[in-house]
Amino acid sequence: MTRYSPQLLSDHTPLIPDSAELRATTKGHGLYNSFQFVLRLSPEVHRKLSGVPEGISTSGMDFEAIQAFSTYLHETIHWWQHVGSTFGLILSMTYPTQAHSNYDLLRRLTDQVGFKKSIRQLAETLPSGGFGTPAGIANTIINNHFDMEVFRGLTVTPLTVEKALRHPQFESHAHSFHITWASGLSLLSSVSDRAFSVIPHPKEWEPEFEKLREAKVEGYYYGSPVTLCPLGAYELFEGQARMAQLQYLHFGTGGRFEMKDAVALEMFEGVYGEAFSAFLTMTGLSWPNSIDHPTVALFLLACDVAINPGSGFPFPLVNFQTFVWDADPGTRFMLMCKQARSECPEVFSLIIGYTRAEYEEASTKLCSTIREIPPLAIAAEFDRWSATPEFAPLMEQYRAYAFDSSNLVPRMLFSHFLAFMRDKYRRPEFFCWPGPWMAGKRVSTEAVDLFERHGALFVDKEHDDGVFPRLIKGRDERDLHKAFEEFYAHNTVFNLTRQWITTPGPFTYNFRWLSQTESPRVIQDYCDRVFASVYDVRPGDAELLNS
Repeated sequence: MTRYSPQLLSDHTPLIPDSAELRATTKGHGLYNSFQFVLRLSPEVHRKLSGVPEGISTSGMDFEAIQAFSTYLHETIHWWQHVGSTFGLILSMTYPTQAHSNYDLLRRLTDQVGFKKSIRQLAETLPSGGFGTPAGIANTIINNHFDMEVFRGLTVTPLTVEKALRHPQFESHAHSFHITWASGLSLLSSVSDRAFSVIPHPKEWEPEFEKLREAKVEGYYYGSPVTLCPLGAYELFEGQARMAQLQYLHFGTGGRFEMKDAVALEMFEGVYGEAFSAFLTMTGLSWPNSIDHPTVALFLLACDVAINPGSGFPFPLVNFQTFVWDADPGTRFMLMCKQARSECPEVFSLIIGYTRAEYEEASTKLCSTIREIPPLAIAAEFDRWSATPEFAPLMEQYRAYAFDSSNLVPRMLFSHFLAFMRDKYRRPEFFCWPGPWMAGKRVSTEAVDLFERHGALFVDKEHDDGVFPRLIKGRDERDLHKAFEEFYAHNTVFNLTRQWITTPGPFTYNFRWLSQTESPRVIQDYCDRVFASVYDVRPGDAELLNS
């Protein structure tokens, strides 16, 4: 077998889950950060890819280039997970939503008591009072922020949140999901459908959730026990990206890279193999002897289904009592795998050609086991949304790549999500099983175009760890740079707002990841100006409260 290059392939050491980073390696070969929305590659990977012919065909690519591209694909799939799945988009919205949902409250609190940091410390010093009083405003700000923090923990790394669940601010499992979904949909509607003519209106959910609270349904009332799923989106995201990477390596080498090679290279160690191991245990399937195997294909499809709930977004929320489980990726995945064994074992050997027909049949059967909406129906609904008058302005901004500056981050991410879903509806097999379609006999011009169109927006460079807009075919470079600059202006405000609410002491300016060429002083001045343009106060003017 051709020599493997550890500096190009991902290693097997898992990351610290709460860092918001999804890595192909802890040594820097590849990384996607879900707060910074940036894809990074090591200099070795950049260098090897720079000599690859345009496109994704393996013709003219040596084995080292194939390995390098597999890492690039791994990280691109993390971008797809965040901007091309329903759960991923809601998860991505939590970061901007924590700032947007508190914007008016932060300004009101500053007007009433001054600019003080942190809000958590401030709340402890204020006399108790209802909503509208400084104490009430401060507590609402903290609760809004906390609910989405807990949601991220419950869904991404559920076994790490036990301490948060004992905190008096924790209302209930369902409350954190309800607030996160409702806040996310409200933010998305602000850039596309303010009247909620198309997007389901979360205000209509409140009476049903209130009934469940009053009835003391487990998971829906204060003090209720919380059942944690042992598997989270973290394991699913890394397992899906790893297996798709392995399929690319297999087909890119004409079948020479096989399952035994992946095992020998420890590419399933740690978080990268946890979801697949759970999948085999729950389905009762054996470890496959090949990467080109129906078991591998079914695992990738199960990941796709798990991270694409449809209840509440895009379809109306109907089953309120099961909403938490219907929306949670880990729970969906585990229940689906267990049920498939008894309800539709025929799917175990169904996928052999990686076709649209196989995708539709197998995903429909899997979804029937958990009484959920198939992902192709979800993609079709979003495809319909993108053609409505309510979404026409947003999609025109995407087409022209000229975005309104208001709520720019959700505006850009939502438009890319809709464009992704539009293409997924037409070619779901490509996005579920990119490896077989990006290497070997199935490679086509259409596959090249799809991968190019849905690449990560922001990347680093071989000799610069700063962030840059990825050059996109058909897009004017000036438009890309303008969108990039405005996107990260908002991103710095989200970061500083988060510090304002939660972190004692002075503001910190850990933004070297944004630019390697500017001095810390220049970066700080830039962040101060952007923050002041939003809140009319400068970070350095905050009154720091004692720890």
